[in-house]
Amino acid sequence: MQRETVARPAESGGLQWQSVLRGVGNWLVRTQEGILFLIVAALWVFLTLRSEVFLTERNINVLLSQVSMVAITAIGMTLLMIAGEVDLSVGSMQAFVGVVVMTVLNDTKSLPLGIAAGLGIGLVVGTLNAISRLQLGINALIGTLAMLNIVRGVAYWYTEAAVQNTHRMQSFKDLGNGFILGIPWPVVIFFSVFIIFYFVLTRTTFGRYVLAVGGNQRAAELAGVRAKLVKWLCFVLVSMLAALSAIILLSRLNSGQTNAGFGFELQVVGAVLLGGTSLYGGQGSLMGTLLAVLLLGTLNNGIILLDINSSWQIAITGFAILLSVFLDARRRKRIGES
Repeated sequence: MQRETVARPAESGGLQWQSVLRGVGNWLVRTQEGILFLIVAALWVFLTLRSEVFLTERNINVLLSQVSMVAITAIGMTLLMIAGEVDLSVGSMQAFVGVVVMTVLNDTKSLPLGIAAGLGIGLVVGTLNAISRLQLGINALIGTLAMLNIVRGVAYWYTEAAVQNTHRMQSFKDLGNGFILGIPWPVVIFFSVFIIFYFVLTRTTFGRYVLAVGGNQRAAELAGVRAKLVKWLCFVLVSMLAALSAIILLSRLNSGQTNAGFGFELQVVGAVLLGGTSLYGGQGSLMGTLLAVLLLGTLNNGIILLDINSSWQIAITGFAILLSVFLDARRRKRIGES
């Protein structure tokens, strides 16, 4: 008579833990998000050992507040690039939104009206980018690069100098510099945006449509997806999120400056690519984007703390873009071979 063996509860629990640990290990070494997490963790340990300032509450708050502005825009850029498009005009938005919003705040003494004006600019610029790409058929890289210069030029036309803060509203100052429960407001705003769009991308029909359109637009259209509408919404989203980050930057600078945001678009695109979003669309991860933004922000913070030539801050973004494109090409080749 054959005896049946029943796993003991302790043994069953041990097997479950082994399975969990194996899954975590695979995630850390076999996914781009996991590898980025390990690099960020190692970098934080290194900087903690090399600088007494790095792990202080003040420096961590400054670091997280700075990366939050890039991350907010990078969330929208991730969705747009997953859909197979790109927007290079987000850098100039930091300048134009800043000078207009500060003017509105000075004239009205109303923070809601100032925020509405900034988001309205994002809506208009995003719509123009969508028309350029989807109605006129202009390549997104060229069209949004042209928009980058147009928006910057309009900002210079609007004012030849910075628009100073004459309203002195504390609520405006708190937006970029204040705290809630000990957490900087920019970080709170970023995590709120991140949670919303993580849910949108992973749990909604629109998120599935974004992935489908970027993966194979023709197949998505045959399946009934309105591909142009999906891309249109993505163009508008990235511009409005860029406007939101511009308003936070405006609060931190306390003046609308026409030279704000130079190179900002490369920071955003570099982080999105480094986070695992494919240059050709159809693949991307908001978690990967978050970790990439944190990695680049930590590197820039470390350069300042270790008194390294600040020119390396610009070079790091270039290296990140090159590395990201190289990894994406290898990934696509591997998928093609399989």
